Amino acid sequence: MKNILLILFLATVALVACDDFFEQDLSDKLVVLVAPANGIITSSSSFTFWWDKVDGASKYNLQIVKPSFTAVEQLLLDTNLTTTQFPFQLFPGSFEWRVKAYNGSSETPYTTYTLSVDSSMDLSQAIVVLNAPIDNFATNNTTISFSWSEITFAEEYQLRIRKDSWTGEFIYNPNPTIESFDETEISNEGNYVWGVQALNSFSSSPFQTRILIVDLTAPQKPTLTSPTNGEVTGTNVTFLWSRPTDTGSTITDSLVVSTDSTFVNSNEIEFATTATTYSTSFDIAVGNSQKYFWRVRSIDAAGNKSDYSLVRKFTVKNEK
Repeated sequence: MKNILLILFLATVALVACDDFFEQDLSDKLVVLVAPANGIITSSSSFTFWWDKVDGASKYNLQIVKPSFTAVEQLLLDTNLTTTQFPFQLFPGSFEWRVKAYNGSSETPYTTYTLSVDSSMDLSQAIVVLNAPIDNFATNNTTISFSWSEITFAEEYQLRIRKDSWTGEFIYNPNPTIESFDETEISNEGNYVWGVQALNSFSSSPFQTRILIVDLTAPQKPTLTSPTNGEVTGTNVTFLWSRPTDTGSTITDSLVVSTDSTFVNSNEIEFATTATTYSTSFDIAVGNSQKYFWRVRSIDAAGNKSDYSLVRKFTVKNEK
């Protein structure tokens, strides 16, 4: 009886050992791919590659190439897995992916699918259109609002501000934002360059840049040269003045001429010029004369205004 039990025990062990030793033949099986679907064209760049389990398989080999396995330009992935899902991120272009199942003694053929990521998602050639401030904008406001147009497929934007040039010191470098605008404080006057780039999960655009001038200092008042105080001129008059050197934004001078020493609006004429001279003619009847008063002040591009110069009087006389 003991011999019979021993024989039965040994037979059972032998059967189990055979099952462990002799693996299933996978050569006539196929891996069924689930996702992404074959031939899909998508704007998404993030994928979970997924296939059905194959009985008898211990591992799976997943490969992804660009653009195809018959004309490989780039091997993006070649990995062995025990699971049937694998997350992976692609970039714009055409791709093929394939999976085979295998065990210690056999393997299935590869099953291959194609997919494409829409190339319009690639931001490397995209141009961010900057809206405001305009290029070379000068302001005496320390709170600056920046805005730009949104780009399709951009997930966020990076705004940067540097001192003097695009290689200068960072003044403002916040975390990327999903908004197409930003507002920040620039407390020190000077020249700045600001730029914006668009970003998504796998690409970024070049920075588009503009110059910004923060000018908080008013120009100094001009000094009048000609006509001199009390001078009598003909009907063609050239006004001359000078102004101190200014390192801020561009200056335009406002020349005001009036028949009234108090410069009442109805009696004054105003001329704007970036030069320190201005010529004009006065319509005076022959044999008549008219007294005038003139003054000048400087206004920079940021809107800062100097005090008016001293007032001078001159007389226009038409002797013809």
